[in-house]
Amino acid sequence: MTSKFKVGKSCKQDYTRFLKKADEFFEIMHQSLAQEKWNAAGLNAIHAGISANDAVLTFHFGLRSISPKHDDAVRLLISMLKREDTESKAKHLRQLLSMKNVVEYDGRLLSKREAESLVKNAGRFFFWVKSILPN
Repeated sequence: MTSKFKVGKSCKQDYTRFLKKADEFFEIMHQSLAQEKWNAAGLNAIHAGISANDAVLTFHFGLRSISPKHDDAVRLLISMLKREDTESKAKHLRQLLSMKNVVEYDGRLLSKREAESLVKNAGRFFFWVKSILPN
């Protein structure tokens, strides 16, 4: 199933490292939002989602997406994790990744509304991932 995606292999135990990264990005995301640093909040939201996705894929399958196509990470999650709620939860990651180039590479600044939307999607995806991983 993974042959159509570029994947990197990971040891199952490495999921804790990806989850730690997600936790740190998530914390800084909220601090940035509180300080009205919309771009920092948005970028940290995106990276929290990416790291959370890496954590769940590493834990369950020993792999993660290394594709330069951002949506491949979402498609890999949906194709591998056969849960009733995967597709609905993956839409939050898709929303985050759809803004990655805008936040990270475009010359324009994020608005408060855009940052808040990214934070909301990051929270929904992050807490779902944490709910399906060991404590």
